[in-house]
Amino acid sequence: MLIPYFLYNRVFVPENEETMKKTVNVGLIGFGTVGTGVVKLFNHNGSLIDKKAGLNVRLKKIVDLDIKRDRGVNIDKYMLSAKAEDILNDPEIDIVIELMGGYKPAIDFISVALKNKKHVVTANKKMVSKYWEAIWPLAKKNSVEFMLEASVAGGIPVIKGLREGLSGNRIQKIMGILNGTCNYILTNMTLNKMTFADALAGAQAKGFAEADPTMDIEGFDTMHKAVILSSMAFGQRVKEEDVHVEGIKGIDYQDIKAGDEEFGYVMKLLAIAEHSKNGINVRVHPAFVSKAHLLASVNYEFNAVHMTGDAVGDVMFYGRGAGELPTASAVIADVIDIAKIIADGAGGKRYENISSDGAALVKMGEIESKYYMRFNVMDKAGVLAEIAGILGKHEISIKSVIQKERASHKEVPVVIMSYEAKEANVMKALKKIDALSEVKQKTVYYRVVE
Repeated sequence: MLIPYFLYNRVFVPENEETMKKTVNVGLIGFGTVGTGVVKLFNHNGSLIDKKAGLNVRLKKIVDLDIKRDRGVNIDKYMLSAKAEDILNDPEIDIVIELMGGYKPAIDFISVALKNKKHVVTANKKMVSKYWEAIWPLAKKNSVEFMLEASVAGGIPVIKGLREGLSGNRIQKIMGILNGTCNYILTNMTLNKMTFADALAGAQAKGFAEADPTMDIEGFDTMHKAVILSSMAFGQRVKEEDVHVEGIKGIDYQDIKAGDEEFGYVMKLLAIAEHSKNGINVRVHPAFVSKAHLLASVNYEFNAVHMTGDAVGDVMFYGRGAGELPTASAVIADVIDIAKIIADGAGGKRYENISSDGAALVKMGEIESKYYMRFNVMDKAGVLAEIAGILGKHEISIKSVIQKERASHKEVPVVIMSYEAKEANVMKALKKIDALSEVKQKTVYYRVVE
């Protein structure tokens, strides 16, 4: 079998002592979609990686439970192993890339790697989100780097943006479209007038959604990323239980249509993190976004993160938030950064200065927003006035009212757009409205972002 020159040059050349001094060895745990992308980049961009790192960066070992499946990449079988110990206990391996996903055994492998004074690169947002307190002190204690660019927004360098380009700012607000599956579904519902079920089936057929899409459509994947971003942006630990989470399951096309045609809004699943004088609030939920906002034009599988800093103002990062090569690109960028640190003889210098105490956490009921509300009511005189009265008693001012065509011969949908109101007041008002005999279905509501 003929071996391409670039692959031969990367893997098989014997190294003398002088060469070893200029080489950083990498071990990869997890040979799935992103792991395959990492191998492709090592193979095809090897000389570029070396040039940017300032020394030779060599992929030495790959560990996965399935080492027989053909991934479509050229790799010698001697590099493959089913035992993580072959990487974790190899004194020649300097950097461990963890791409397994999930909580266990990923955290165990990462902990061993850090204790063995190996630098770690990961794309595992679930594990980082949950085990934040365990990871960073361990990295600091052992003077090694822990990097996680690929854990949020795939190939978009949003974490580097926070750590470096925006480090002179107090970050005031983050709004992000962080899940390509949900964005693909909502885009199809909006542009192609599809139901949620049909749009989900289309996303699964295209490979943008898993067979079990729960983590995506219920908002948990976005939540993990929001935890990481907000903790880093605000310098204060935000935990999973601190985040209000709502998904997109059950969104009705009639609301997307009304938001689009009547008000000029587009539906997006947003991660929102705010640091105000009252404290920090982090939440994940679908929201109507004004078409004038940059996030409104982010469609299909693309991601974007919009940030506001006290010095820079508004900035936005945009690109592919997932996928084999985009995510692998972020992994390799972290590997190169660590290799540069090794080449310079430095290490353990970039730990997250995250406090467990600080600004108060603002409860969801305290946030203020505009609201879209749809009521299905009996078609009779006085109902709208009764609803408006309840809203008024709860300090919710009405901006506009649209009465749509009848849903049946007895019921009519009424859409109300409010001015800014406190969430707790809105929830109390809707509870009273839903208890009215004239209201035939539970009120549908969405928050609005201008």
